[in-house]
Amino acid sequence: MSAREIVTALRGRPGRDGGLCFCPAHANSRTPALSISEGRDGRLLVHCHAGCRFEDIMDALRGLGLVEGRGSFSPPNPSEIAKRKAEHRAEAEKRANQARAIWKEAVPISGTLAENYLRSRGITCDLPNALRFRADCWHGPSAKRFPAMIAAVQGADLPAVHRTYLDGVAKARIEPNKMMLGATAGGAVRLSQADGPLVVAEGIETALSLCSGLLRAPAIVWACLSASGMAGLRLPDRPHRLTIATDGDDAGRAAGHKLAERAAALGWTVSILPAPEGKDWNDILIMKGAAA
Repeated sequence: MSAREIVTALRGRPGRDGGLCFCPAHANSRTPALSISEGRDGRLLVHCHAGCRFEDIMDALRGLGLVEGRGSFSPPNPSEIAKRKAEHRAEAEKRANQARAIWKEAVPISGTLAENYLRSRGITCDLPNALRFRADCWHGPSAKRFPAMIAAVQGADLPAVHRTYLDGVAKARIEPNKMMLGATAGGAVRLSQADGPLVVAEGIETALSLCSGLLRAPAIVWACLSASGMAGLRLPDRPHRLTIATDGDDAGRAAGHKLAERAAALGWTVSILPAPEGKDWNDILIMKGAAA
């Protein structure tokens, strides 16, 4: 059976010499994750983007009769798949409820340790309602409570928050000192609303630095929270202008270019604002303040 035929059998999208389809080695009926193609020597090339091992994929394909040989694989029981989905939904809702509770119990950021922390980083702009403060936020890895800046993540499937744990005016000396809670994929912390382009950066401090005099004109500014968050950002439905403020490292640049390619294909007018090598835009803001 050819690569194209296997892709079709696995409810995929066949291309010229293969395609993308659902991986039979793991239970997922929503997202095609298995790339299949044929090498120059005619051998089958397979790669699961969810991380399944080559041996498990081939065993599953044999078990389904899609490649020669006998496999030990048998398709997942539909009731087992339904059970896993229900467990996943319950866990996601549990985390969403925890995120809601943390946000509800936090207080406005003005006059708190969280505001002091941001001001110590050179940030001078007005602080948005998307940021709050909690004096006793639970930190699971250390099993202790710390003061924390709480950020609301919007645009994701369920409520989520980002926590920056603090010790005085600096980040707490714990690992990790920044944590997310809830389904953050696709979401961002929306820090400013203005009549202008959408400007996205990775970190909250980096994005707020852009609002503190580094941008020449008003803008909508979002923090994506990580390089992977930037690459997977869920953009507004109506395309307009997008500026991607990347960190000065390989991961930041790669994420920015990935978002730029996707946005351009959707009709956005895209520009990239790269930070110097080894720096982010908060570093630049602090340097400008020291030189003033």
